[in-house]
Amino acid sequence: MRSLDLKRRQSFAIYEAKRKALQAVATNQHLDISLRWWAQLEKSKLPRQSSLSRVHNHCVETGRSRSVISFYKLSRLQFRRLASKGSFSGLRKSCW
Repeated sequence: MRSLDLKRRQSFAIYEAKRKALQAVATNQHLDISLRWWAQLEKSKLPRQSSLSRVHNHCVETGRSRSVISFYKLSRLQFRRLASKGSFSGLRKSCW
C-alpha cells in the first residue's frame, strides 16, 4: 500500500502546477465564460490520482493508514513503541 501512496504523491507533484493554473483560470470571474469552461474541461482531463485529496498519510515504518501522527509520520502504535524506548528527545511516557 505504501507504493500506491508514493505514486499518488509523485503524480500530484507532477500535475500540481498545471492543476493550480487551470483552477485559477476556471474561478476567475473577470474572464470570458468559454475560457473558464475550457479550463474546467482541461482540469477534468487530468488524472484522478494526481489530486491532493487522493493523497493519504501512511506510517513510514508499517504502512498503516489509520491514526497517523502527521508531524512524525508514524502510526500511534509505532510512535508509542519508539517513545517508550526513548528514541525521541524530550519525550517521555507520562505517569501520574
